Amino acid sequence: MKKITLFLLAAAVLSGCSTPSSLSPSMQADLKRPIFCDGASECKVMWKRAFQFVSLNAGYPIKTANAALIETERFTVPYAKGWQRFNDKTAVSMKVLKSPLGGGRYQVRLAGWCESGRFGRCNPAVDETLWRAQLFIREGKE
Repeated sequence: MKKITLFLLAAAVLSGCSTPSSLSPSMQADLKRPIFCDGASECKVMWKRAFQFVSLNAGYPIKTANAALIETERFTVPYAKGWQRFNDKTAVSMKVLKSPLGGGRYQVRLAGWCESGRFGRCNPAVDETLWRAQLFIREGKE
């Protein structure tokens, strides 16, 4: 009986930590839709948009940007008393990866997170940021 009670208590605590999505059902479905580009011209435009979106909307500066990866810095813990290099736990970090599928076709994958994660709020919300990024990468508009 003790084990069941502890399990139910743990489940209740953990379920209370997840943040509800700020997206409508149609936006959530769109977020799950993969991004593909065909040919050098389309892929170049989409990759340029991805870089632009991340540089303007992520909460941290870009640390890596090349033909296949765009990645921001992320929260770092203090290594000296009272000092943190990047210390906003609610800021969104982003990663965009361009994977070749063959025949000049690529898939663009997005990831976003913040240090607060499941136990707090990200500002702005990660799912909303990723949805806006997909819209901008695909169509060039927010």
